[in-house]
Amino acid sequence: MEKMRLLRSQIIQQMTAAVPENLASYRTGNFDLLASDPAHYIEIEQYVDEQKLALVDGNANDHKEVECCEKIYEAMGQMPPYLARDARLWVYLTHTSLLEYARKRWPIPPKDEEAVAHIRKHFFAVGARGIERDNAASRLWWMASLCNKVKGLSLTEALTSFLYQYDVRANIIERPTTSQSGPIFSAIINKLNASYQGDKTLFKREKFRAVMKELNLRGGVKLLEALDDEAIGGVVDECLK
Repeated sequence: MEKMRLLRSQIIQQMTAAVPENLASYRTGNFDLLASDPAHYIEIEQYVDEQKLALVDGNANDHKEVECCEKIYEAMGQMPPYLARDARLWVYLTHTSLLEYARKRWPIPPKDEEAVAHIRKHFFAVGARGIERDNAASRLWWMASLCNKVKGLSLTEALTSFLYQYDVRANIIERPTTSQSGPIFSAIINKLNASYQGDKTLFKREKFRAVMKELNLRGGVKLLEALDDEAIGGVVDECLK
């Protein structure tokens, strides 16, 4: 286990501005100097298993999202919210330990102008959206962290159901009432898992959107977050009808 490193904010600013000049390094080179020179980072009293981190492996044709989420979560474990939302952690990783993964999973476009925007989106992290959905490394940890809270399912089962269909995942993440409430998220993932094990009807785009719309309406009336797990499960069942 090694101490986690945070890339210094000044270095991130410099690197963000220098993306156009560093395209060759992003495509085929490396940023080894970041890890070898302590002037570029600070170490904190939180630990990461670099050997497990090295097992995070996927590409544009075979994302292996479930496996990658599990591996990065095993390597980094639970973190306090302030750290999980710290861009300095994730930008360091996408330029060091997870650089090869990032460039394979999110292939850099051949046109330079497109490449610059692509790199700034997936190798850096701006704001909550950038950390939770865009950065090549942080998005994996955040999805695993969400699914690890699902009651009644293993992390693998929860991730498999959550990641099975992109539109379903997007509908969940884009609705704060759902994704930020553990009990509500847990109830929905359990229903998705049951559907995944069966006819997968709930994964149909219009079906799931209708369920989420109904749940949203009920959430405004019943304040779902104040209900216990059983009551929330009952509301979700009603929305499925």
